[in-house]
Amino acid sequence: MLLSIQGNLGVDSGQALFDLGDTGRAHQPVAHGQQLLTAARDRTRGVFLAYQAAGYLGQKASKPATAAATQAMLLARRIVAPRCTGLVEGIRPRFQAYFQEVVGG
Repeated sequence: MLLSIQGNLGVDSGQALFDLGDTGRAHQPVAHGQQLLTAARDRTRGVFLAYQAAGYLGQKASKPATAAATQAMLLARRIVAPRCTGLVEGIRPRFQAYFQEVVGG
C-alpha cells in the first residue's frame, strides 16, 4: 500500500512538472513513481508512459519518446485501456518529423 501511494506521488509530482513546462526534471519522478506502482495501477502506468513520451518529444528526444510511447501502447492494448491508447494516438503525429529524418523525406 505504501509503495502504491509513493508511486502515485511520484507520477503526480512528475506530471505537475510536465504541466509547468519543466520536462527535464519531470522524467525522474515519473519513472521512479512508475516503478513503485503495483500491477493494479497499470492504467496509471500506461497514462504516465504516454505523458512521458510527450515530454521527451518536447525535448526533441525521439528515441526515449519512441520507447515510452511503445511501452504505453503495448500496455494499453494488453489491459484494454482506451484513454491510454487515445493519448498515444494523440502524440503520434508529432513523431512524423523524426520519421521523415530517418527516411530522408
